Amino acid sequence: MRRLLVVLLACTWPVISWASSPIEVTILGDAGYPPYSYDVGGEAKGLYSDILRAAFARMPEYRVHIRPVPWARGLAELAKGRALALYPPYFRPGERPWMDYSRPILREKLVVFVRAEVARVLPEERFPQAYRGLRIGQNSGFIKIRDPDYQSMLAKGELRQIYSKDNRTSLAMLYRGRLDAYINDRRSVLWELNRMQRDGVFGGKGLDWVVEGPWLSGEEGHLGYTRVNAAAYPYKDDFKQRLDAILADMEREGSIVRLARRYDLMNPLVSQADGI
Repeated sequence: MRRLLVVLLACTWPVISWASSPIEVTILGDAGYPPYSYDVGGEAKGLYSDILRAAFARMPEYRVHIRPVPWARGLAELAKGRALALYPPYFRPGERPWMDYSRPILREKLVVFVRAEVARVLPEERFPQAYRGLRIGQNSGFIKIRDPDYQSMLAKGELRQIYSKDNRTSLAMLYRGRLDAYINDRRSVLWELNRMQRDGVFGGKGLDWVVEGPWLSGEEGHLGYTRVNAAAYPYKDDFKQRLDAILADMEREGSIVRLARRYDLMNPLVSQADGI
């Protein structure tokens, strides 16, 4: 009987040992969306990266590795089931039926930034009517303005929407007069303007050429999970449930707000509320 017990223990030990080892998981992060998610020498940086690393530290069942990739490539990897998850997509179930979503990680504030010379002559109408005939910049694959009046004006050709790959490119176009206005997340735009000014992109000038216009709405970033090739990720549901619970705890504790404050810059811009 004793020999049988020893044999049974010997047989079960590798299973117990394997079960107690953390599961290795790799997720993808956008490499080009500072200050939220970006790549520095192959390492994922930014606010979303900080929040998720803090959350993963509370998940000892998993050892999570973050790999920064270009946004379009990350979406393609998920669509084909070659990666488990990517951050920080907005909630687009109709456009991405192959993606599941975590609970919201963080809410971003969508703002219109306007060339000062354009802002001075805008009619006294609300957005978007005041912007009729203007060239509006947006980044590819990120934001869709949900305002029905905006979409109607766009369909009628009363607004011209111009896409570029990232904040830096769009803001350079705005500075050079190739755009009249640019719509994106406020924290991200202010961060990039600050970097561009330090890099001398504006030729030593200040930021009085750009005005912070109306605040439109908000978008929430998530961790998006592939719905394809489920057999490759048998732990997906458990991982998702654990992460959602931890993100809820972090929000309740104020941890996410404290992390976000590290990325807030003093507003260097004039706003339309200041009389322009």
